[in-house]
Amino acid sequence: MWIWIRYRFYSGFITACLLLVIVAQVRGDGAYSILEVPFHTRSLSMAGVGTADPNGRDASAFNPALLALGDSELQHFFLSFLSFPAGIKSGAVEWRKNWRGFPFAISVRHINYGDFTELDEDGNTTGDFGADESWISAAASYPLLPGVALGGSAGLLVSQVEDVSATLGLISVGTAIEIPRYDLHLGFAINNLGITLSSYTQYNETIPTSVAVGITKKLKYLPMVISVDGSWWSKEERGVIRAGGEFKLPHDLYLRWGTSSYKLGQMTQNLYRDIITETALGVGLKIDKLIVDLGINYGGVAGVILGVGTSWKF
Repeated sequence: MWIWIRYRFYSGFITACLLLVIVAQVRGDGAYSILEVPFHTRSLSMAGVGTADPNGRDASAFNPALLALGDSELQHFFLSFLSFPAGIKSGAVEWRKNWRGFPFAISVRHINYGDFTELDEDGNTTGDFGADESWISAAASYPLLPGVALGGSAGLLVSQVEDVSATLGLISVGTAIEIPRYDLHLGFAINNLGITLSSYTQYNETIPTSVAVGITKKLKYLPMVISVDGSWWSKEERGVIRAGGEFKLPHDLYLRWGTSSYKLGQMTQNLYRDIITETALGVGLKIDKLIVDLGINYGGVAGVILGVGTSWKF
């Protein structure tokens, strides 16, 4: 009986994790890859950049200090859906508000890995089962000085494979600096510090804690914002550099692009594929207080990720 349960668990768990690692271009060695995936369409179309972007839709996850440097006096509502290859789907909803001078955000993120075939110890099919992960968090920021903010977030991550699960308690901290004279923002964050509250087995999977630094610059002679981020996962001894931008056109139309250093690990003899691998593109349209976003990210062998999202200020 234990052999059957153990086989069923490991086959589903490993398959689910590998799918997200391959599809979402995450170079992690353990589980909980959901913590490294951009959830909003705007972030997707800029290759996941956002450590220093005050207009980032995933600011509460990338660097919560940015909440105080954006339009913190308004309420915001964000909604986004992403479609990965292999039937993987993700969704996110977030609400932001300023309460007595403290901007805060409440977020719910979910990813469904689809259905998998259940096998017994002899390799016979016995049915299907599902795998998914949910991440609920709250973030807040404090304007320490004019143009300087501190922020933090706390949340719970529940990873479920059929009837077995794992739960993490997570916190992130960050700081952000605005330099108006140069239309510049700087950001620094330590993301996903956590503890394992419950695990699939007696072995605790590595939590992907990372350190990120970023810079966002509004160009002087073009209606364009450019961002560059660098992230490092010390436990896995790996890192990535991301770059992205947003170009504002007349009639409140936005064009977005992005790429990352993950491209270097997927070079082939096909020049065309090498150029477009790890390339992200997107478009946004502002209609009064509503913004509608569409995005696409091509990850080479990982396939194509599509996204649609919206944000509303009120």
